[in-house]
Amino acid sequence: MGNILEVRQLSKNYRVQKEASFPPTLMGRLGSLFRGNSASPFSIIQALSELSFTIQEGEFVGVLGNNGAGKSTLLKVLSRVTEPDQGEFIIRGQTASLLEIGTGFHPELSGRENIYLMGTLLGMRKRGVDAQLDAIVDF
Repeated sequence: MGNILEVRQLSKNYRVQKEASFPPTLMGRLGSLFRGNSASPFSIIQALSELSFTIQEGEFVGVLGNNGAGKSTLLKVLSRVTEPDQGEFIIRGQTASLLEIGTGFHPELSGRENIYLMGTLLGMRKRGVDAQLDAIVDF
């Protein structure tokens, strides 16, 4: 058994606009006129900071933390929805991103039909889903 996921020094920052009553460009210009500097209308939020870990084949892992701890950011980076600012990760095998409970499930289909629908959306053939069906249901 080997590593199926390796994460090395992963960091992600977001640039967030500070709350203002004027548009940010106007606020910056007014600030520089009255204060003699160009204070940035943005702040930096560090969502992930030099995160490193490995997951071995056969391990079950949960991502837990308080609101704002970076759980969704980590999953977005690993599913390639967003790019990290620093670091790297290696995924061996196929991944799918389900960031919210119920995402990707059609309410008018049965559980089994939803499994086949999701498999198709992930590029799997019917016989591939058939081969994994028991493991998916057990999960």
